[in-house]
Parts: sequence; structure tokens; C-alpha cells
Amino acid sequence: MKTSKSILTIFMLIMIVSSSKKAIEINQTVNAVIGDISFIESFGSIPTKETSEDLRLQTHLGYVETLLRSKDVSSLEKHQQENRLKMLNLLNEYWKAGVFPRNYDYPNKRMPCFIDKNGKICAVGYLIEQTAGREIAEEINSNFKYEYLLAMNDPKIDNWIQSSGLTKEECAMIQPAYHYQPEPYIPPAYGVSSALSIGINLSLNTINGVQMYKGTTNKAVPILGLITSVGQITLGALNYPKEQVFWGVTYIDPAQRNLSLINIGLGTSTMILSAWNLMTNRKPKEKSLSWSIYSFPTQDNNVGFGFSLRKRL
Repeated sequence: MKTSKSILTIFMLIMIVSSSKKAIEINQTVNAVIGDISFIESFGSIPTKETSEDLRLQTHLGYVETLLRSKDVSSLEKHQQENRLKMLNLLNEYWKAGVFPRNYDYPNKRMPCFIDKNGKICAVGYLIEQTAGREIAEEINSNFKYEYLLAMNDPKIDNWIQSSGLTKEECAMIQPAYHYQPEPYIPPAYGVSSALSIGINLSLNTINGVQMYKGTTNKAVPILGLITSVGQITLGALNYPKEQVFWGVTYIDPAQRNLSLINIGLGTSTMILSAWNLMTNRKPKEKSLSWSIYSFPTQDNNVGFGFSLRKRL
């Protein structure tokens, strides 16, 4: 009865989504089998481009876990029932951890990704990894990285599914599709100009520090520091990356953002040190205490040594 109710709910929600004018394109849904039904049932609306990607994935996987646990599996053999329970427990562990792969190669649509370039593995891949080993998961990834599970024709996959207590359709129901994640990128011109600015201002910071400690009447270094600091702050501010939204996730290029923050931070420190050095510009401190060792000829034509200590009052 419980299973029939779940199936009826899915059917009704599919009808609602398909008839809605606001329904998102099919290739942007989180799952190829049940689409975004998990999100609609959980939040009462379809996800938008502003919806968190991880929220969509966790909502979907949690929903499917509950749905599969409610299914009557009394017809399965005992070892299949035990394996099925183990798989669902692993699925629960996986989606609660919230570490998901990303699609780095298909900017125009959501795609499954078995294991991404950073080694993050998908939900079904995780179940295989934990029960059959990472080597098997890597082998599947090499052949079917961006493939939908129902299209994977491989004896190893079929044998694993048969022993798992899940059906291939249920595994496909688990398998999410992921939004496009751009590669971090720093424009070459910005990288070169930043490297020069960082090198120059680090050197000026060091010289400013030495001059502030010892004292100096030379104003060239702090003035030059004020000029280069303004240039570096401007460089960082003008090249700070803008926010972009890729299928529901606000994205800021991390590499360019971090470099911009370094430019702004280092430029600010150079400006402060240079200004302080300029304001406290003074003559070098004279040593109040000095000493020396000297030599002198003795009466028997040998060389003697003496020590002198002077204190300026």
C-alpha cells in the first residue's frame, strides 16, 4: 500500500511538472528518471537557477533513499535484502556527507559524472567503491564517465547490480546529473602584471621596514611605495571576478579571486608602510656607544693590541 502511494505520488508530480509553463528543461533536471520531483515534494516548487546545487543533490538522494526503503522487497533472497539494506545505509552516509562531483566538460546541460577530475565520486560510484573497490569504480569511470546508468552496458556493472539487491532502474533513479563547473582561470596578462607588482611591493615593504627601524632622510622609497601600492590595489580591484550563475550555483572564479585579494591586501600593506615611513622620516640614529680594537708598536718592535670603548653624552 505504501509503495503504491509513493508510485502514485511520483506519477502525479510528473504530470504537474510536465504541464507547468515554468518547468525547467528536461536536460536541467537533477535525475533522468524522476526529474526534480524530490525538490517539488520537499519545497512545493521547482528549483530555479538560484537554488543551491548541493541542496538539490541532497534533497534528491535523501528522497530516493526514503522511497527505496519503503518498497516491498520480500520477494528478494535474504542475501539480496541484506545487501540492499547495506546499499541504502551507504547512500545515507554519502548524501549526508555532501561531497559531490561536478561536471567540468558540458557547459550547456546537466550531466552525470561518475568520478570528476578531483576524485569526487557520484552516489552510485560510491556504492560500488565501498562494496567492490575503488579500482572497479575507476574502471567504470574510464568507460562511462558522463554516461547515464541505463545506457551503461557492462557485465561488471550488471553483476554488481544483481548482487546489490537494487534494480538497474533503481540505480538510475539514484544517479544525479550535475551542473557545469567552470575551470579556474587567470588571464595571462593579469598573472604577469600581478607577479611583477607582488615582487616590487614585497621588496619595497622590506626596505620601508629597514628604513623605519634605522631611520633615513631618503624619501624616494616611501614615495615609490605609495605609487606602486595604488597601482597594485587598482589592478586587484579592476580584475576581481564577477559572480556568475551556472544552473543554480553562484560561481566566482577562485583562482582569479584569490589573486585579486592578494593584490589588494599587499598593495594596502605597502601603502600603509610607505605612508608611515614618509611621516616618520628622520636622520639615522647615531650610536651612543661604540668600541674598537686597534694595534700599536711596542718598544721591543713587537705589535700590541688595545681596546677602546666610547660613550657619547
